[in-house]
Amino acid sequence: MNSAFDYRTLPVMTVCLRRFSSVFLALALAASVIFPAQKVSAQDFVGLVRVAANNAGGSVRDFYAQRDFVPAWSGDRIGALADFIRELNNHGLHPEIFQFSAWDQQWRNLSADPQTRAQVEVGTTQLALFVVQSAAYGLVDPSSSHGKWKEIPRRVGALGYLQAAMKQSPNRMARYLLDHVPPQDKRYRDMLGALAKYRKIEEFGGWRPLSNPGKIVSVGMPYEQIGLLRSRLQAEGDLPSFTGQYRSNTLDQTTSDAIKSFQFRHGIEPDGAIGPQTLGELNVSVRDRVQALVINIDRLRWMPRNYEKEEHVEVNIAESALRLFRNGKQVTVMPVIVGVKGKHQTPVFHGNIDYLVFRPYWNIPLSIAKKELFPKAIQNPEGYMSRNNYQIVKGYFDSPDAVFPNTPENLSKVEAGRLLMRQSSGPNNSLGLVKFIFPNDSSVYLHDTPDHSLFERADRDFSHGCVRVSRPDELAFHLLQRNGQWGIDRVRQSMHDEQNPNSRENLKQSMPVFLNYWTSTVMNDGRVRFDQDIYSHDLAMKQKFGIAQ
Repeated sequence: MNSAFDYRTLPVMTVCLRRFSSVFLALALAASVIFPAQKVSAQDFVGLVRVAANNAGGSVRDFYAQRDFVPAWSGDRIGALADFIRELNNHGLHPEIFQFSAWDQQWRNLSADPQTRAQVEVGTTQLALFVVQSAAYGLVDPSSSHGKWKEIPRRVGALGYLQAAMKQSPNRMARYLLDHVPPQDKRYRDMLGALAKYRKIEEFGGWRPLSNPGKIVSVGMPYEQIGLLRSRLQAEGDLPSFTGQYRSNTLDQTTSDAIKSFQFRHGIEPDGAIGPQTLGELNVSVRDRVQALVINIDRLRWMPRNYEKEEHVEVNIAESALRLFRNGKQVTVMPVIVGVKGKHQTPVFHGNIDYLVFRPYWNIPLSIAKKELFPKAIQNPEGYMSRNNYQIVKGYFDSPDAVFPNTPENLSKVEAGRLLMRQSSGPNNSLGLVKFIFPNDSSVYLHDTPDHSLFERADRDFSHGCVRVSRPDELAFHLLQRNGQWGIDRVRQSMHDEQNPNSRENLKQSMPVFLNYWTSTVMNDGRVRFDQDIYSHDLAMKQKFGIAQ
């Protein structure tokens, strides 16, 4: 493909005009720039475009109906579209995703058949709309990968962007599309910068794989490829560049600290040693890192425009971290625990936090009560149930005096689905001392936990699907700001108020919450974090991009 091809040189056809009105002259001129060879009247060609556009339907039909089916794609316009498609390679959208070479050949070698040329005209519009949609809101439809994802309303759709671009002069059209169609927020720009950086590393040959030492190498121990290891750590910024020479082949403290930095960026327990998991991540090729950036850039396109500027809570499932944004700034970040991989995976979706519950009951899902708790409880009903503060009830919100006795008969009714189980409120409740509710059909929410030791782990997928929050008092404080008179002391008092179990506090303004799955992100210092693909969502994304191995 010759990227320097000038579409303006497309041959001009002779048009037979039946009438010489200004309208038909415009039609003729529009058609004559792109379509060579065979004579056809402008009026007849418009009719062919009309048929092709109506057959395409949807936005394509709307595009042509609003211009009375006048052909849109002159040589200059095609050149602008081609430039836009090529530039999208810098956004992780390779031109061949859009079969650019095939389209390029069609544009250069136009058929003499008017009907075929009308199909190319309308097909070019279909291509343009698809390219704009992909650059603006994602090549991959999020709902095709995550069934719980709700469509986000868009102020401007692909048709609106294309119509606005067509109002620009041909030499401004590509620039207009690049300036307005892709997301404009800093996070997106940072990811594009990271993509360019890693592609440059790949262009220079990437990095060489490190040999397996056959054992865990800690500080003070020898490693034969220590120089190669240091170069590898320097490539991504974990180890500062050093112009001198290291004389020792032992793992020194500076290099060990750089390994800790690398481990943190890859979701590994940061022990500073060369172990199997660390070596495996060090030997992931730069090509794989580029592909990870490409698919995660596409995930950013799923988000609302001005995403970072609007107040919201964000959970990155892959990172097991929660962030709260307000006025375009990150207010807080904290570790969270997410659903167990392959078993109780936390879904990717978004909603609105409507209310909090202090000292909540845990309304135990019937599936958990039947499969996990019943087999243990039936062996010693009173002891097991009392020890864990479990109660047998007819309805989750029944009063304490409506609790059934902990008998084998009543447990059997739970197992049969005729009664329910809940856990009474208190510090040992599985939900901790506060939960944050955003209604959804998966019964997923944010909550405290009585066991905070797991937050120290790098791998934090331990829940049944809900998200456990490490600093629930801080999150509650931020969420209740608009309610007024909610300082951190009042939040903590409500969490420990034994006289008011299961106490609900509605938010005066709902807080948007996004449960995302981003396996690569740019950190505040500019380095890139690559988290484990714990739910194998990356593989599905790569398949949709045509880059799966």
